[in-house]
Amino acid sequence: MNNETTFTAGFVLPLLTVIHGSIASIMSTIVFFIIIYHQHNNRIKQEERITFILCANIYLCIFLCSTMLLLLNIQTLLGDLYGLNFDSTQCIFFGYLNLIFIYTLYYGFVTQALYRLCRIVYPTYRWFQIYWLYIIAVPVQLISACLIMCPLIIRHDIIYIPDLYQCFIPNHNILGTVWIIVFMYGLPIFSLLVIYIHITTHIRQQSTNQTIAVKRRQARDFVVIRRIIILNSILFTLGAPGMILLVINYITGNELTLNYRVTWFSFELSMILLSILMIIMTPQLKTIVISKWKRNRVIPVAAIIENSVQTRTAGTLQ
Repeated sequence: MNNETTFTAGFVLPLLTVIHGSIASIMSTIVFFIIIYHQHNNRIKQEERITFILCANIYLCIFLCSTMLLLLNIQTLLGDLYGLNFDSTQCIFFGYLNLIFIYTLYYGFVTQALYRLCRIVYPTYRWFQIYWLYIIAVPVQLISACLIMCPLIIRHDIIYIPDLYQCFIPNHNILGTVWIIVFMYGLPIFSLLVIYIHITTHIRQQSTNQTIAVKRRQARDFVVIRRIIILNSILFTLGAPGMILLVINYITGNELTLNYRVTWFSFELSMILLSILMIIMTPQLKTIVISKWKRNRVIPVAAIIENSVQTRTAGTLQ
């Protein structure tokens, strides 16, 4: 790959990342406010209320991740075009925030999985099914992200990368790279696998000794769990391109300048997929989003018909 091709690919990737980031940010914002509006203006069961707050948490995380990467990749584009230098304390802080927001996204799905575990496997522990517990879980999730990622700031692992025009952990920083792989990627993925394997095993073991009503509920739970597992599998793809390029980097000994750009592009694309699939695969969320969309379409049509009738009436009177 010659220098001109590398530069073209390096410029197109952050450009597409900015476009995808804009779409993901807008989509997540719209769905987030639909959820909040529905929660505030409707009387719903506590179980559905918890489901909605967990979905709102994930959409908030998607918005934060998408917006931060959007801003960082605008910075990359400006650097490519004008050769600007963004090396500063603010740049390091943005790199730190980027890690925190990605961390909260992964652990947002872990929080959702823990609720499913408590509701299905441990239904007698009512304390784990209180709505306010999951309201509190959102800031706790953010605080834990700040604490876990804090050593990267203390050790000065987050530095300015000239070719990227952003601050992040460079490939050659083995300790910092292993830290984010373990705590930001490996641990939540491992937790999700353990939780959902445990839930699936429990449902299969209990299905033979239950009443028809309980079996139907377990069948619905199993369908929901299967959908969530599909969603969580997308989480693997979020870090897969970066991990693959990182392995290639260590094997070949070459610094891949497009590593981060490919990673952020795939990440923003996955944010869009997550935003859409969350709606499709969560029945309660799908219902309120579709009803809101239909209502917005019916109102303009009704207004057009009303205006047409008024025009015809006025013409008749004349």
